[in-house]
Amino acid sequence: MLLSHNFALLEGEIHPLNRAEFAEVFSQAFADKAGIGATYIENPHWVVEVRYAKVRYTAKSAGELCAETLANYRKDSKAAGFTVMALGGLKTTPPTGGPPSLQQGEWGVDVVETKQPDEFLDEINWDKLTAAKPADSVFRIDQSI
Repeated sequence: MLLSHNFALLEGEIHPLNRAEFAEVFSQAFADKAGIGATYIENPHWVVEVRYAKVRYTAKSAGELCAETLANYRKDSKAAGFTVMALGGLKTTPPTGGPPSLQQGEWGVDVVETKQPDEFLDEINWDKLTAAKPADSVFRIDQSI
């Protein structure tokens, strides 16, 4: 599973995490968890590779853990009044490049921080993007802060 980060908040509202900081949130949080780990990757779009034991986690439960992890990190820093979303999709088409780009059969998850989740979803045409896909190949997780 690969994670990207969409920071759709004003910079003055909360500290925007750079790529390394974003990756560190997950690598530190997962360091003590069994069956899941996270590492920073070099890719123009994707930031973190999350590896999880499929006997312990599904893609959706791993996505839930990712949204919860960032939400808890933000709560610890006293941030409030926004939503962390994890928007996941299973790659079903051939890859556009070799690893660490998203490969066919892997999950890509956009982790979004926004005050207006519905507007963000409208901007990316989420309903249209997901309408033709099987229900088990996409997920949306929301964590309010």
